[in-house]
Amino acid sequence: MALTFNWNLAFAALLVLLLQASRATSRGLYEASMIQKHEQWMDRLERVYKDDVEKAKRFTIFKDNAEYIDSVNKAGIKPYKLVINEFADLTNEEFRATHNGYRMPSQQKPSEITSFKYENVTAPTTMDWRKEGAVTGVKDQGQCVKNSWGTSWGENGYIRMQRNVDAEEGLCGIAMQASYPTA
Repeated sequence: MALTFNWNLAFAALLVLLLQASRATSRGLYEASMIQKHEQWMDRLERVYKDDVEKAKRFTIFKDNAEYIDSVNKAGIKPYKLVINEFADLTNEEFRATHNGYRMPSQQKPSEITSFKYENVTAPTTMDWRKEGAVTGVKDQGQCVKNSWGTSWGENGYIRMQRNVDAEEGLCGIAMQASYPTA
């Protein structure tokens, strides 16, 4: 009887070990597929992290979010389906902090009302903004400006639109692009 008991115990222990090994293997396969899914997601969104530590942190968040998405979709309770999107590597707190708009901190006191800063100041009648450094010098726009005014300078100061011109001669800037309307 004792011999039979030991064989049963050994068989049970072997069965438990096999179950654990299969769970570990499936967990490893799941982890590998999740890494692949994360890499594909990064490629699709052209996401690059500053170092491997940041990448590992973002992968863990991505994996947690993907598992949540799967659990909600499998439950079938909601009338919608969740999908992995560009926010999949953000925690809920990070998403709220960056995408839920401005919220004034509750401990901040509203500022006191002050009078208008320039209430009793007289402004000059003219102002040369070039002397103030607010206007840059004229840029050399060369051939582009000349061509946009016509074949020669002047033409009574009117800007003329070229239409139905097949040649690229005389065109510059946006007019060179295929999407620019010509008719």
